[in-house]
Amino acid sequence: MTEAVPKSTEAVASRNATETRGRILEAARACFSRRSYENVGVREIGRAAGVDAALVNRYFGNKEMLFAEVVQGAFRVEEHLPESLDTLGEFLVKGVMAEGRADDEGSTDDGFNALRLLILAAASPETAATVSAQFHAEFVAPLAKKLRGRNAELRAALIGSYVIGLATMRHLLDSPTLADASQRKLAALAGEAIQACVQARA
Repeated sequence: MTEAVPKSTEAVASRNATETRGRILEAARACFSRRSYENVGVREIGRAAGVDAALVNRYFGNKEMLFAEVVQGAFRVEEHLPESLDTLGEFLVKGVMAEGRADDEGSTDDGFNALRLLILAAASPETAATVSAQFHAEFVAPLAKKLRGRNAELRAALIGSYVIGLATMRHLLDSPTLADASQRKLAALAGEAIQACVQARA
């Protein structure tokens, strides 16, 4: 007869599995924020997480499934919106400019940069559809529900295009003009363009 595993041992094993899975996901978030999907390997993610590459596949199936989990919730805008959409343009511009560059320590504690991941993934045939659908579901559609007037979804998509364009100039092209401009001036000028989409009634 097989001896039953003590519940305390099961609890420890479960906790360790959860922690390991979390480390892998955190490492993947950082890796996919730095380089395109094709240039990130399972072994690299495993090394960054401090585990064998086999565990990455064990917990997530494969790299494609891991990436799909990485982008879950990455672009969720609702929980970050200001109370009033009257300041949305300035709010979004400041958020984009505050994001860390790829060679910085990162915009979050785990090195994750959602906008950079979006830009890199959108250029990859293997991840473009996934990241496009996720951005629409988590950014465009929720924002459209909060906009008043006609063509709300179109205006929300235009706002998204401003954010992505600014992020591209900031994170990938390293625009010296943007780097030299004051945060206040950038927020005012680019924010005004976004705000025009917020207030549109056409």
